[in-house]
Amino acid sequence: MMEKEMLSKIKLVCSDVDGTLVDEGKGGLNPEYYGEIKRLKEKGIMFAVVSGRSYEAASPLFAPILEDIIFINDNGAVLREKGEIIKAHSLETELVKEIIRDLKDELKTVTYISSLTGSYAYGPNKEFCRLLREDFKLNIKELENMPEDLPEQAGVMSLGFFDPEDAEEAVGKAFIEKWNSHEKIAALPGGKYWFNILQKNIDKGVALKELMEMYGLKDEEVIAIGDNMNDLGMLTSISNSVAIGNAREEVKNVCKYVADTSENDGVLQILKQL
Repeated sequence: MMEKEMLSKIKLVCSDVDGTLVDEGKGGLNPEYYGEIKRLKEKGIMFAVVSGRSYEAASPLFAPILEDIIFINDNGAVLREKGEIIKAHSLETELVKEIIRDLKDELKTVTYISSLTGSYAYGPNKEFCRLLREDFKLNIKELENMPEDLPEQAGVMSLGFFDPEDAEEAVGKAFIEKWNSHEKIAALPGGKYWFNILQKNIDKGVALKELMEMYGLKDEEVIAIGDNMNDLGMLTSISNSVAIGNAREEVKNVCKYVADTSENDGVLQILKQL
């Protein structure tokens, strides 16, 4: 149970998307969120979407309230307000290509790249490209040769590997250990079907601290909600951390509170208490 005194101090709510605001692998957001987020804004409480998704992939969920929220996308690599980029941290293109080549023989694992110049996917996998276009509403640029056709100045924010059964298992333990030991790379699951590659020392937690500094917010004025390993940086960076009810046990173990599940709109229940 969250204390009323704690909730009364909140000025910023930060929430992950997949597995937190929406069930993983499913589409639309409960329309009730739009009214609640607008109500909170009128009370002086900000709402930030903090997602592994790119802005292009996350923004359609919030179309009616795009001007009312802050976006932290690509696992913390890009911070936007009213559609404008405030901060961006890109990966080295050659390093991205090396990572992709490392998984080239994994036939079930397909690649998605989020960059400042657009979204890219492995073209020959037509079903994957269809998924990104229809389910995630992305304007995908298909590359016939991955990573050879990736533009040198793409400005890659993050990349993801998708597997319809289990992305973490598909990329494999050796791949994860190799790239997590790299000085510039963090390799983390972003849910059951996605595995994310992002910059080490640039994560949701770092981006949250940047946002708090921008607005002069104190620790007790922020609440953060998530479900998966790529949320840990955010959830461990502040005191008021919340694991959604369907979160991984590793996430629940580090959080101060556990909310209801995404299926039961656990985040919405919290917003209504503010």
